[in-house]
Amino acid sequence: MKKNLMKITFLLIGLLAMDSTMLFAADDEKETEVKNDADNSFPVLIINGTNRSATFTVSSDALKEEAISIVTPSGFTVSPQSIPANGKKQKVTVTLNSTLALTEGKIILKSGEKRSYIKVKGYGSALPIKDLSSTPLYQGKNEKEFSQTFNPSKNGYTIEFKMKACEAGQAFYPYFVDKEGYGVKAYFAPNEIGLFSSTRKKAIANPTTSKRAGGSGKFYDNEREFYTYRFAVTPDHRAFIYRDGMPIDTIRLADFGPQPNFANGRGEMVDNLLKNPDFEGEYEIDPGSKLASHIEGCDIVINDRWNSEQQILPQEINKELDVDNHIFQIKPYKWSGSTWSDGILEQVVDVEPNETYTLTALVKGGISKKKAVNTGKMVIQEVQASDKSATTEIVSSSWELYSMDYTTSSECKQLRIAFRVGRGGWGNDISAVQVDKVSLTGVSRTYSSKFGFEDSTAELEYFTIDESGAYAPAQPTININIE
Repeated sequence: MKKNLMKITFLLIGLLAMDSTMLFAADDEKETEVKNDADNSFPVLIINGTNRSATFTVSSDALKEEAISIVTPSGFTVSPQSIPANGKKQKVTVTLNSTLALTEGKIILKSGEKRSYIKVKGYGSALPIKDLSSTPLYQGKNEKEFSQTFNPSKNGYTIEFKMKACEAGQAFYPYFVDKEGYGVKAYFAPNEIGLFSSTRKKAIANPTTSKRAGGSGKFYDNEREFYTYRFAVTPDHRAFIYRDGMPIDTIRLADFGPQPNFANGRGEMVDNLLKNPDFEGEYEIDPGSKLASHIEGCDIVINDRWNSEQQILPQEINKELDVDNHIFQIKPYKWSGSTWSDGILEQVVDVEPNETYTLTALVKGGISKKKAVNTGKMVIQEVQASDKSATTEIVSSSWELYSMDYTTSSECKQLRIAFRVGRGGWGNDISAVQVDKVSLTGVSRTYSSKFGFEDSTAELEYFTIDESGAYAPAQPTININIE
């Protein structure tokens, strides 16, 4: 059934008063679907399909101030990013880049202190289906290690293998990384599947035996069979993971710390080595706890609200970081026992040995007024030698810019950048640590695209790659027809 298309004209609401200064509408030249949201506050632009676009027009007849800049949420791009003020019917094109089933957010049009908004929803295209089993690259040798370079296309790439690890002590460790450093190492053991975030393991739950549905979330191998696993890696740096054709997880590669052997050369001096340093990227909210469960580029070390609560929040800091700015907040649970950890948000970065790196951030909080102690900390720690580190204590209850230098040791390969708040106690009054605009300046590392496996003790039937794109396997289905 075809949905009704509407032409919406939206009046800019200024920060302090209503001004009839900037209006925009759906462009009639394309089948752009625009509709009001539930409370009729903003129009909604809908894009159906990854890499597809929609347009709207902007008029700003009475706007005499600076040019209108246009900011899109993660997963979308816009052209142009700036348009002149005091113009009529200026076309703006919005493109969906995300491969997620649903990506949504708010497009912001701003000129000086004036703002106008339009919500946008993008429905990602399904991955094309392709069989890879008939063209195995590596077959039946059962070596402990294998590595090969590859050249991923603009459409992504797909890695598939068929293996069996059912005996105690058996495991399979595949990995892949591209020339930008996006990649991951996984592990497959009897009844357990997971991914490495640098040196730490993160298990994947089986959606068919989900804990939320009362199951254990484990992968069972009662029949001691071979299973086929696939990683379909998309251009927006996601991996869709399948087991025997069934989807089991979708991950953002940026969320996982790289392996220390992924980098292979010295790079250039970079102003900021961190991913999503201003917290304007993607994040997911747990429907039960209403807390942030995943944050782009970051690792929430203990994701349990009884330990600490973490959120991405809108907060105005100054004229530049205004009402549309977002920050990260983490606070200990008020009644948590002393056996829990500090609340920690961290990111692992590849670095050069014997180089000085500078970490800066806007930070505040972590203060206990009852005990007159400061529990908030900004930490730099070497991953492979955790005893080598530097810490700056957060001592302010208002926003301040903190900075610290750290010179890596001669064996250092990676740094762990962390923000912490002291662990909770009964009736504690520790204020939340809040963070924004984080930067790590220093020498970068370079990468070459490679994939393979290491330390394998599993039985491997084949291991292969398709460099031409990200493909889904044919999924097994059970169809029911009622006569």
